[in-house]
Amino acid sequence: MRTFTCYRPNPPAEYFGQGAANAPDQPQFQGVIFDDGTVVLRWMTLFKSHSVWNSWTDMYKIHGHPEYGTYFHFDDEQDEPALES
Repeated sequence: MRTFTCYRPNPPAEYFGQGAANAPDQPQFQGVIFDDGTVVLRWMTLFKSHSVWNSWTDMYKIHGHPEYGTYFHFDDEQDEPALES
């Protein structure tokens, strides 16, 4: 099991007013990758929620957002999992 925190330094400005994003230096969501590959996210924004994904790749396709400068800090300090094709 691996745990991580997601940050987004450059989300769209309107996201802040909607409560859909935290400040750039604050976590957007925390997550767990279970040993079977399942990913669970806990959103830390104004509208707290959870989401469950079958894999890192599935989650990343929706929430990766490189255009927002998204990065993931893994508590074990290893690299992000590889994306599946």
